[in-house]
Amino acid sequence: MRHKLVPSLPLWVAACALWIAPTPGSAVPPVAPGGVVPLDATERQYLMRAARRAVEDQVRGRPAYKAGFVPATLATKNATVIVRLRHDGYLLASASGRRAPLTDATIAGAREAAKDWVKRFKDAADLLPDLLIEIEVVGPSEAISKSVDWTEPRAVDPYIEPGVHGIELIGPKVHQRIAPTEFYTSDMTLADSLETIAKKLHLSPADVKQTRLARFRTVHWYQRGPEGRIIKLQRGLTIVPPDAVSREGLDKAIESIGNYMIYRQLPSGLFAYQYEPGWDRWTDKDNLVRQVGAAAAMARYARESGLQGALAASDRAIAFHMKGVRDVPGQSDAAYVATADGANKLGVTALLCLALAEHPDAPKYAETRRKLVQGILTLQRDSGMFITAFPPARDVTAQDYFPGEALLALAADYRHEPLAEVLDAFDRAVEFYRDYFRNRPSPAFVSWQVQAFAQIALATKRQEYVNYVFELTDWLADHQLTQSNCPWRELWGGIASYQPNRAGVSTAAYLEGFADALTVARAFGDVDRTHRYERVVTQAARFVMQLQFREDEAYFVRSPRDVVGGIRTAPALNLLRIDHCQHALVALMKTRRVLFPDER
Repeated sequence: MRHKLVPSLPLWVAACALWIAPTPGSAVPPVAPGGVVPLDATERQYLMRAARRAVEDQVRGRPAYKAGFVPATLATKNATVIVRLRHDGYLLASASGRRAPLTDATIAGAREAAKDWVKRFKDAADLLPDLLIEIEVVGPSEAISKSVDWTEPRAVDPYIEPGVHGIELIGPKVHQRIAPTEFYTSDMTLADSLETIAKKLHLSPADVKQTRLARFRTVHWYQRGPEGRIIKLQRGLTIVPPDAVSREGLDKAIESIGNYMIYRQLPSGLFAYQYEPGWDRWTDKDNLVRQVGAAAAMARYARESGLQGALAASDRAIAFHMKGVRDVPGQSDAAYVATADGANKLGVTALLCLALAEHPDAPKYAETRRKLVQGILTLQRDSGMFITAFPPARDVTAQDYFPGEALLALAADYRHEPLAEVLDAFDRAVEFYRDYFRNRPSPAFVSWQVQAFAQIALATKRQEYVNYVFELTDWLADHQLTQSNCPWRELWGGIASYQPNRAGVSTAAYLEGFADALTVARAFGDVDRTHRYERVVTQAARFVMQLQFREDEAYFVRSPRDVVGGIRTAPALNLLRIDHCQHALVALMKTRRVLFPDER
């Protein structure tokens, strides 16, 4: 029997933005460094048993559960405890109470959540055998400076770690706490959430000025059914250890992403573009450049894996984009991809050419590739710069992306057909784009350029190309988060390319370049860079694997099949876009090749 349940989101609508009961004036409880209540595995298991017994007694109409025994280690710890009840990804109920001794607070939260659940669902007892219980123990609040205007975009970024810190609003008209989980299960950024909170509470600008912001951390875990494992989460994640970057670990991650992308392919050959787990919906947005990039990734996966399913998916994707191939006006030996919007972006043509070069049966596309290569070359000017759209469109924007994609396509085709005019294009490009980067360095620029020039450097042995690869790679590698500069172990290996201590899925794209740079360093005998790039690649791969959705992290998702294996936007932002999967798939395949070169 299907139950009409409350969706997981928005959690504040579903009574999960919790009003805070007055806190008695008691001594501050002992807390671990970093502002969390210290709990070991045995204590978490005890509290879960207490919560489950309290829920079951309430649902079955038995006398309220009272703990007959409380471990001495818990008797001295006080906190507010949030208890949520879930089933099949649906949020059934959520509650918390006063700050109290941990066992009492847990039982009280569980009882109140169960009361609310029973009130709305008369057959609640049917779900008890599979009931997921989630517990969040709230640590002490820390006030954020009064000088910070929290309504300004990004104003609180230096103070709030997404998915780690919850927020507390304290003012004349409001005293409300939003737990960290409510951010990463809502597919919302912190800025979005603060704006939403203000609107939901009908706070006027004057009210906001009088409302102070504080932050807090929690200890968070859940259990699916009374016999299930206790799963502890940090930022909604189960931590991927460094030793997961092994031959077996990489193979498993690659296969999982590949299968996930194949699952997301539509009959047309395109891929479902973005899934939003918190809302259980597929977006109607799309991006043709990213779609053809996914086709290129699938072609490479088909070649490296030898899987028939991957080959079929690659063929379907390529067939869709081939329908747009047209001759460049007045040049029967040159072609491009004409797009329905008339934008005719260079990136679409370049990435289709790359897909054809990466395909397991690349020779059958030789003639089309030859014409696309010539089409790409028509857009390069004598300065080395690429125009970034085909006529009748004319554009020079997206210089951080499309020229690098074009050069990578040229380098990939050069493996099959080494043309002198392609080398001429690289000679002009290195002069222009080296100066371009030095004048306006950008993380987005690095990955495509490094991949392209690494491939052509290996083919030509040109030191100028090698130096350019190292210059770009060294600059970007300096942005990597490690144990020495970042307190959050789930972020280690990520590239904080735009904000300090903030890393996301762009690390996957950067890893594609890092892996190729490592290959160049080895080939040219640069021992110091080889060692450094090996560390950079290994740590970045760990972070990319951290972004992959696993079964244990899909506890709040109504359709786990739509997330498991996919790649998040960021550790606390669960949006799953197809290009994120594309970059991660290629990056981990390259990592597998460079870290374990003799084991395939």
